[in-house]
Amino acid sequence: MFYVDSARRLSENQLQSASLLNLGVRRVLNDSQCVEAIISCIKQVFETEQYADKAIEAGLANQAFWNQATKAYYVQHCYELIRYHRQLNTALDIDTSDENWPWLHFEAYQLLNGVELPNWSEFAGLDVETLKANLDEASSAEQQSYPDWLWQRAEQELGDDWVNIAQALNVPAKPYLRVNTLKADAETLQTSLKKSQSITKVLEQENCLEVEEYGYLFKSEAFSKGWFEMQDAGSQQIAPLLDVKPGQRVVDACAGAGGKSLHLANLMQNKGYILSMDIHQHKLDALKKRAKRAGVHMLETRLIKNSKTIKRLKEKFDRVLLDVPCSGTGVLRRNPDAKWHLQPENIDTMISLQAEILQRYSQMCKVGGKLVYATCSIFPSENQQQVQAFLENNPNFELLEELNLQPGINSEYDGFYAAVLTKKEV
Repeated sequence: MFYVDSARRLSENQLQSASLLNLGVRRVLNDSQCVEAIISCIKQVFETEQYADKAIEAGLANQAFWNQATKAYYVQHCYELIRYHRQLNTALDIDTSDENWPWLHFEAYQLLNGVELPNWSEFAGLDVETLKANLDEASSAEQQSYPDWLWQRAEQELGDDWVNIAQALNVPAKPYLRVNTLKADAETLQTSLKKSQSITKVLEQENCLEVEEYGYLFKSEAFSKGWFEMQDAGSQQIAPLLDVKPGQRVVDACAGAGGKSLHLANLMQNKGYILSMDIHQHKLDALKKRAKRAGVHMLETRLIKNSKTIKRLKEKFDRVLLDVPCSGTGVLRRNPDAKWHLQPENIDTMISLQAEILQRYSQMCKVGGKLVYATCSIFPSENQQQVQAFLENNPNFELLEELNLQPGINSEYDGFYAAVLTKKEV
């Protein structure tokens, strides 16, 4: 619902949402402490390069007395001001060398959304028509709020699709839950969450719920009992591609905090063996806690210390999941600060690392087994091109199918890619 350019128009539903937002703005804007907390948060993100989620979390921790509406306003506006940082600089014709830039950003954002501001001395009395005129004369990258290098790379790799993807990645992500089928089903979970004022919608995608109203989601009985995990609906489509069966041996070799490992345990009915590996012990420690809450008891975690850790597991697994490190461009809706932290050399480094992981870790797959290579990137250089290069050098692997979720093109979820490979006898 944010102003992008004169050619973009709001749908009826978006206008209704904008109207509701404005009502909320008028209520919360009277709380100067909330606005000051937003200003403090975005300064931390851009002046100390702190991750947005950590800065926002710290801000909430300092304001435990806020009601739900104020907390929601704070979180939303922190993310929106981070997301549209360059667009706001362009509309204002300033940069962050202006010490008042956070207040100017907040004021410009509200004016461009049709919100009447209180008469505070911090607000500079900006002219909304001037803001819009500056945007009308700006480049596409400035209008859509992306770094020039990222916009140019995306145009080169994605062509005409990039414009729609860029707009979609600026739409705040919806929250989704994955039902822990070891303990509940979708309808039981939905009914239970209502007791905590959490309203959900059951989707056609199996065991997936969209959260429409948070309520007290993470204070609910369902959460304490481990009946669900928060996981994007696109991300939930990765684990099923492995086609796991109860009793199999499965390795999630870049497990992180283990969302997909836990999904695999559900699909395997908690029968068999899952080895979740990562180079970060703290992520594996978090996975252990999540697994205990979820009632998963067939999962082992193991730290990857060196190349020998992988070599010892050659051809030991029926299924191999490689959810590799990537640019994260598919999840910019959830992590808008990544646009400003990411650099061209970061992607080039990731591409080299992905190729290395795919080549070495694929050795863990048995003959006749399946391997899934996955990223949360929108770039073919991290996705199709990586898989094609691997197949050219490894004729004992064959491509079975691909999943390519592109926001604004074929998906309303985050951007994900996955390739299903099988290892053949040679």
